[in-house]
Amino acid sequence: MDVTEPDLTQLRVIFNQRRHAAGMTFDELAAASGLSRQTLLNVSSGRMNGDIRTWLLLSRAFGVPLDALLDPVWGPDVDERSARIA
Repeated sequence: MDVTEPDLTQLRVIFNQRRHAAGMTFDELAAASGLSRQTLLNVSSGRMNGDIRTWLLLSRAFGVPLDALLDPVWGPDVDERSARIA
């Protein structure tokens, strides 16, 4: 079985897409998630990836399950891999 590494550069993209889709400012997202505005700015710019707590809080703030939120880090063939595992 091939082990594929997650593309962590996608975390910045995921964050920015979700924030824009939610129509939230950094201040609004900070209030909704409990994360600092600086943490959000760092994730947005790619300066940091955030830890599991960061992404759990973002998942709740965006109203999206964590696995769905982070799915893009596995690339476009994630559905194919999931089908093989199931």
